[in-house]
Order: sequence, then C-alpha cells, then structure tokens
Amino acid sequence: MLDRLTEPDVTALRTLTGSMDPVIVVDGDLQVLGVSEAFLALSGWTAAQLLGQPLTQLCLPHDREELHRAAQVFLLQGTLPDRRDFTLRSALHGTADHEALPVQLRGVRYDLPGAGRVAALLVRPVTPLRPITQFYRQVLQELPLGVAVTDAAGRYVYANPAALPPDSAPQQLIGRTDREAAGLLNLPEAALRLREEALTQMRREPARLAWDELLAGGTVQERTLIPLHSAAGDLKVLSFATDLPERARQSERLTLLEGSMQATTSPVCILDARRGAQHGRVAYANAAMGALHPSTQVPGTHPLEWPWLPLDRQGLRELLTYLNDTPEPAFKYDLHLPGRREWWEVSATRVGSAAGPGSHWALILRDVREERHTDLFLRSFADATVISLQDAPLEAVLAPIFRGVEQVARGWSPGVATLESEFMRIMGPVPAPLGRMLARFPTQEARQLWSGRDLERRGEAQVIYDLWERVRVGQQVGDRWIPAVQTSVEVPMYDRDRQLLGLLALTHPDRVDVPPAVQRLAENVAGQIALFIDRQRKLEQLQRLAYTDALTGLQNRAGFARESAALLGRPADLNAPLALALMDLNRFKLVNDTLGHDVGDQLLAAISERLSEVTARYPVPVLARMGGDEFAVILNDPAQIGALSADIHDAVTRPFMIGGRQLRVGVAVGWSVYPATARDGAALLRQADTAMYHAKRTGQGHQVFSPAAQPRIAHLTLETALFEALQEGQFSLVFQPQVACADRRLCSAEVLLRWTHPELGVVSPADFIPVAESTGLIGSIGLFVLSGALREVAGWPAHLTVSVNVSPVQLRQPDFPQRVMDLLQEAGVAPQRLTLEVTETAFINDLNAVAGAVRTLRELGVRVAVDDFGTGYSTLMTLRQLLVHELKIDRAFVRDLCSEGREGRENRAIVQATLGLGQALGLGVVAEGVETQEQADLLAELGCPVMQGWLIAPGLSAPAFREQFLPGLSSPDLCG
Repeated sequence: MLDRLTEPDVTALRTLTGSMDPVIVVDGDLQVLGVSEAFLALSGWTAAQLLGQPLTQLCLPHDREELHRAAQVFLLQGTLPDRRDFTLRSALHGTADHEALPVQLRGVRYDLPGAGRVAALLVRPVTPLRPITQFYRQVLQELPLGVAVTDAAGRYVYANPAALPPDSAPQQLIGRTDREAAGLLNLPEAALRLREEALTQMRREPARLAWDELLAGGTVQERTLIPLHSAAGDLKVLSFATDLPERARQSERLTLLEGSMQATTSPVCILDARRGAQHGRVAYANAAMGALHPSTQVPGTHPLEWPWLPLDRQGLRELLTYLNDTPEPAFKYDLHLPGRREWWEVSATRVGSAAGPGSHWALILRDVREERHTDLFLRSFADATVISLQDAPLEAVLAPIFRGVEQVARGWSPGVATLESEFMRIMGPVPAPLGRMLARFPTQEARQLWSGRDLERRGEAQVIYDLWERVRVGQQVGDRWIPAVQTSVEVPMYDRDRQLLGLLALTHPDRVDVPPAVQRLAENVAGQIALFIDRQRKLEQLQRLAYTDALTGLQNRAGFARESAALLGRPADLNAPLALALMDLNRFKLVNDTLGHDVGDQLLAAISERLSEVTARYPVPVLARMGGDEFAVILNDPAQIGALSADIHDAVTRPFMIGGRQLRVGVAVGWSVYPATARDGAALLRQADTAMYHAKRTGQGHQVFSPAAQPRIAHLTLETALFEALQEGQFSLVFQPQVACADRRLCSAEVLLRWTHPELGVVSPADFIPVAESTGLIGSIGLFVLSGALREVAGWPAHLTVSVNVSPVQLRQPDFPQRVMDLLQEAGVAPQRLTLEVTETAFINDLNAVAGAVRTLRELGVRVAVDDFGTGYSTLMTLRQLLVHELKIDRAFVRDLCSEGREGRENRAIVQATLGLGQALGLGVVAEGVETQEQADLLAELGCPVMQGWLIAPGLSAPAFREQFLPGLSSPDLCG
C-alpha cells in the first residue's frame, strides 16, 4: 500500500502523524501507514519496525482478535466499539517478550485519494489499577445495590451494573448528566429537578444528603448522595438508592414464610454450615421437625444429639457426612431409618450467601415410605421375573417376593402352599409349627375346603382369626399354650382355567385388625405368584417333553446329559463314586426290520418297563433311552455293578410276548466308573461305549472299562472320527498281490483300506468298518475304495484283475450295481477285471437282499467272490443261487494247514474239499493268509491255483506295488 500512495496521500499522512499526541494511521486492510513521534516515544518502536505491519501485531496475543474486529467495524461502519481498552506491546526495555502497554483507543476516519479509507487512532496510555483499587472495583461490580459516581457537573464517571437499566451498557451513561440520560434511566421531571437541586446544594456544602424519590411506575426510593474528594482535590459524588417498600415486603414475606414453615406437615430445618462450634447445629426447625422428637428441644442442638436407635444414627451420620463433603449447591438424598420404620427424601439446598458457598443448609423432609416400599416391592417382582427366566426352582423364584412382602407388611409372615402332589408343598418363611402341620395336610382336603370357601373362585382375601389356636398349632410353655398364628389373611390362587393352584397366606402371631391395605397386598401378590406357579408348571411340562423319551417315558439323551452333569457337579464332600453304563440290545434290528417298527416300538416299551423294575431295586438316580436300541443308567454304588448287570441281563433276555408272538433279544452292558477311570461325563460315556462294544464283540454280558486294557476304540469316538477322516483324506489304499501257486506269477491284487488317525493312530478295519456300516458311511467309504482301485488297475496289463471288499450294506443299495458300472466306465476298465468280495456270513444272514445284487453284477460282467469261505456254514444251494465266480479259503484253515495232529488233518481236508468243490462248480479258488514256504508248497501240491499272504508281500502302496511286481509300469502317471 505504501508504494501506491499519491502525493496528496503523503501530505495528509504527514499532517496526521505530525500530531503531538500518540497516533497510528491504518489502511483498510488494517496495515500501519504511519505513526507519530509521540507514539514511537510511548511504545519504544521505530517507524521502520511498524510501517506496513498489521495493526494486530502491536497488540498482545489475547487482545488481537478483539482489536481486529473493533477496527474493522469502525472503518466500515464508523461505529465506535463498546470496548476501547486494549493492551499493546512495548519495546521500551528491549526484552524479547515485550512489556504490556495498557491504552485506550479513539479514532477518526478519513478518505484519501490513493489510499482510500484510513483510520487515525489516538492512543492514550492508561495507568494500571493498583490491586486494592481492582479489588474495590470488583466489589462494586458485584454489588446488588445500584451505585454510581458523578463529577461536580453531574456527569457520570462510573456506574455499576445494578445502577443501569436491563440490557444497557455503561458507555450509554458515562459522560452524560441525569437530564441527558433521562430517557435511558426512565426519570420523570420531578425526580430530575430534585437531583439537580441536591447536586447544587452538594457543591455549595459538601455533606451527605438523602431524600425520597418517586420514579416512573410508582416506585419510591430513598436516594443518598455522599461527597467524595479525589487526590487532585476535585469533587466526586457517590449516589445509591434503596427501595423503601421492598424492606416492608421483605419483612412481610419473612412473616408469611415463618407461618408457612410452621404450618407445613413436612419437617423443615436449617443447619449451620459455618466452621466452628456452631457447625451442624439447628438454626431453625418448624413444628413438624420438632414433632419427630417431641421430648427434644431441637433448635440449637446437633442432630446426632437426638435420641436415635443405632441403625438410624448411622444413616443420619452418613447424611451429615455427605453434607460436609459435597460441592453440590443442592441435591436430594434418601434417608432410611429402619429402626423408626421411616423413609425420608431429604431436599438439601445451600442458603445464606449469594456469592459464596453458603452459610447454612436448608433441609426439607418428605415422607416417601409408601413410594420406597412400592419400589422395593416392584423390584422384588422384577428380581423374581429374572430368576424365573433363568428356569430356577419355584422356591428361588418366590424368595425375593417373600422378602418384599416382609418389608412392606411388617410383622406378617408370607407363605405359599401348592397342591400339585398328595400333600401340600410349603414355601416361604412360614412359622415352623404351622409349616410342619401343613406339610402333612392332604391336598384333596384343601381343594374341598376352598371349593366351599370360594364358591365363585374370585380369589379374594379372607381373614381368619384363632383358627390355628383351635387346631393347636404352636407350642406349650408350662401350662400356657402359645399359638404360632392367631390372624391369617388367606387367598386362593387359580390358573387361567380357574383351577386351584394353591394358597397364599399372610400370618400374624397376634390377634390384630387387618388393614385393607394388607388384604389388597395379599390379593395382588397372590395374583402375581399364581402366574409364576402356572409358568413353572408349563416349564416343567416342556422340560418333560424336552428331556423325556416319548416312546418309553424314560429320560432321553438330553435328559441324561443334564442329570449326569448335575450328579457329577455335586460338592466335593458329596462327590462319592458312581458308575455309568451304556446298554445296547442284540438282534433288535432283526426284529425291527423283519416285523416292522410298530412291533419294534412295542418291544422297546416292554424292555423299558423291565429295566425300570430292575433299576428300582438299586440306587439308580438316572435311567435313559439314548436313542434307537441303546439305553444308559447311572448307579450310585459301583460295588453293585455285577449284581445290577446280571439282573439287567436276566430281565432283557427273557422272552417278550408282542402281538401274540414270542420275541427274544440280548443285551451288552459297558460300564465306566467315576472318578476312578474318568472325571467328566463325556469321558465316562466314551469309556462305557468302549466297554459295551467289547462286551458285544466278545459275547460277554457286561464289561467294565479298564484303562490298562482299552480293548477297542470307543464307538462314539470312531463315529466322529470317521466323518472327519472322509473330509480330511485320512484313508489310503494298499495292494496285496495274488500269485499262482505253481510259478508265483502275478494274477491279481486285493485292495485293502487303511486308516491312520492323527490322534488315534492306526485304526483296524475290524474296528471302524462296523461303525461305518451302522452310521451309513460305508457307502461313501466303499466308493472311495472302488474308485481308487479302478484308477490304479487301469494302468496295469489287461490280464491282471483287482479284488475289492464290499459290505452287504452296499449290496442292499438299489443303485449300487449302476454306480459300479459308472466307475468302471470312468476308469476305462473292463468289468471282467473287477472282483467284488463279500463275506460268507453276509451271504447267509442276508441272502435274499444280496442275491439280487450279485445276479445284476454278474450280468454286467463283474466277478463276485465269497470271502472267508468255510466260516459261515454256507450250503451248496447258496452257492448255486448266488452263481459266484470265486471262493477264498479263510486264513484260519491255512494257518494250521501244515501242523501235525487232528487240526492239521482237518484243515487239509477242508482245503482239499474246497478245491474239489471249486473244480466241480467251475469256480476259482484263492487261499488267504499264506505266511510260510511250507504252506505254499503244500497248497501247490494240493492243486490250489492262487494264493496271497505275507509270504508273497504285505499290503503295499500303489507305487511300491508297481515297483516290486510291475517294474516296467512304475511311472507315476499310472496312478490315475
């Protein structure tokens, strides 16, 4: 801006800054255009330091924003700001932080030809107020009395906020006389004349003056003038006014307030809050406060000096401590006085000083007993509802309600009698003699009694006097009879169908008049309790459905788990040993599949009845049907395992008459013992399942789990692991070669399934195949084996075949033959190269179902072999019906083939007969389990065509098999 100044601008600036007063000239952007020598001398700055700098840089940081705003408004609008005092920075002493320079700014606006609108700011230094002066000024500013100071001419030089009309500023009054400010002060002419006369008299004779002044609106004030002399000797006048009617009104209000406080029924007192001997003492108390302790002179005393019971004194001490410690000016406090059975809401407010913390506490007490009792009572129902939603026992649900009734109805004992069993079930704090008597009272008699008392079933309270004294319920003390109850309020409780659920009684040891409130309380409580009882009944019904087997009425699997968890979770001092058993029926599936599910269900129900009769003679807390034909039992005395198992075996194996037909089944029982073999329910179940499976496989009646033996992996464990094995690819295939007995030429290979579990280790097919069959996984496992075998054999020479074991469960599946053909086509293998091996036992046990599948497979070109031939007692007719292609001599006959004596002779005879039968029927024969050279030589001598066993090779992986027996085909691409 400086470089754009014209010659007239420079001349004007020189004129403005040539003033003898401190002057700063700024442009429209509030940048410094010029400064006077007087300002440079005042501030200590140089012209070079200031020219071109923002005006706000001359100001201390805390004033910059306000100075910028005020200067902008003045430049743009010409409006003088309310605030003119600012603090500039002084460079007089050359310090880095600069000293404060308090000033007052005045301004004049000019329009220059080149510079545009500028402002010349006159800077007047202000002498800082001394601390004592600042203190008096603060006092005047906070004083609620209107105080003003004028000079001898009557012009205002000071006015505190109370002397000003609302929403006005001191600047509107300063420098003006009363007549000039008459409109602002709303002064009538008469009041102006009196003020002017008083000021004239004050100038003649400076002395205190006072007179009554009538203001607009009829307000009368006593105005006072007091002469003041400044240090310079000039006259100043202090003026203030007091509203005369206000004094009278204050006195009248105090009289009315005193009368109201004495008439109110709420206790009121004022406590001294000042430190000292008077601290905490009663400065004022109305009649209601005094009535709390009629024998005590309340004013002047300390509340803790009043006669209190210990519990009440403690509550009062806590209130007084809170009064001393809290910074709050007002609060509400619940004061509970249990000894007096009172509950007060204390409204406390600090009073006595508008500016300070207050010299006193005003306390107003409101009786809230009914409200708090209602709150407690409602809270008790809320607590009961929460407990009920947690499916807790009814006693636990009703306990908070009983406590709430005892708090609300002091002296009354609540109790509930329900009628769901033969005798009354008593709950609640009922007097002991009464409880014992009612526990022997038949519920049928109670129903008859209340059907006569409450004919319309309205559920209303009935007051009964002296009944239990006549019935002699209480105690005899010498010659005196003391009844347990003399007054009772009884209410019948009904469900939604108006069926009697039970009774609620509030009993009192004395003969008393029963207030209507107690009767209403009993009726309301009875209605709520009836809802809880009805819900509990429905919950028990749902639990019975959830935890009870619908067919047998026994606990189901979920019920067994809940009951066993409760027994195992008993406290340590009750943690006695117990035994857990799993029972599985033998031959039940045959009955179910042959005679139908209806007969099977009837048989299960009959078995359950016998089991219930047997276990009733033993300490058996839980008997359950776990599902299908499996049952479970818990025995509290493991020493009786043998006796109970024998009785169970006897009960189950006796014939059952179902639909005019005699049926027989067997049972296998497996036991585990807590805590000897396991300490949690899951482990006990696994152990019992293992023991049961072992008992079933060995034909024993029962078996107790032994950690040392561990005869077999638990069925439940295998069932879970099998599902994981299929998903995670834990199964693998091995190939055992079948060779010609004469020259050891490779003819075929049998595919065998292997399973290695990451935790269980190597699992035998004898263990997991039955589980796979019972769980339905055998189909997926069988397809896995078939698919892998066919992919491998597809790369072998065309004259080699492969044998795969199949389960009768697979053969019974209608689509099994088609699945086999699909896999053959997918692998590109001719059907004649596949032999499916089925155990002889499977043929015998399920001939009709297997025969159809065998015929279909034979028609498709697939070969079928009878595995383990000679162990299942099959007949020639069976072989003829099946039209199989091959017989496999079981390893049991090969093992003792070369031994001397009777066993050797018999085995050789069986092998010779099998070879002759095969030759006569045109069937191939394979001897299994060949382990010695002597066995191989004898088989060759007897004319056996093919053999397999460890003498040739164990089961080999596909690469190992190819490397050893098909060296020219060891390329990995033959694996498929």
